[in-house]
Amino acid sequence: MGKAPYTPSPNNVKEFLKAIQSLGIPPRVDRAYLPTIGFNSSNDRYLIGVAKDLGFIDASGIPTQIWHDFRDKDKAPKVMASAIKTAYADLYATYPNADEKDDKALENYFAPKMKVAVSVARFMVRTFRLLCEFVDIKAVPVVEPVTTPAALKGAAVPPTGVRPVTININIQLSLPATEDATIYDSLFSALKKHLFS
Repeated sequence: MGKAPYTPSPNNVKEFLKAIQSLGIPPRVDRAYLPTIGFNSSNDRYLIGVAKDLGFIDASGIPTQIWHDFRDKDKAPKVMASAIKTAYADLYATYPNADEKDDKALENYFAPKMKVAVSVARFMVRTFRLLCEFVDIKAVPVVEPVTTPAALKGAAVPPTGVRPVTININIQLSLPATEDATIYDSLFSALKKHLFS
């Protein structure tokens, strides 16, 4: 079904995004955290859902790499544009120029698609509009299906915005001083056998 981040207090979205850039990185974003940065209304709890849908925090509320990248004001416009295109992928699949559609067209899309009342669809439209105002949405193309050779072969391809994990293993050996070269040959042969086979 896709996502449609929204809050009944859409104007607070911009203030929340500014707080991300100006305040320290919290260990977790939850209902206890919001009042500590000035978001005291019960409606402000919706900001947690908006942050999750945009990929700024994970399911448990821990800030993601997107949150960290957004704090860099030079990167922020592109980071936000990418987050919007990802969060609203279904909307952009229907309307590639979704940010240029009028409010009525967006309401007509959100209400049945998300199975919500028109009043909630209007909050979705307003939230979407405010997010789009925050960046130049055209700076990032709509996410296209992956057609790399790896994808065609069925290999796992990380989704857009997800960085592949790199694991480095550092092995250190303390070797005894010896003049018998066969000890070193045996050691390196064993390493080759067990580490590279």
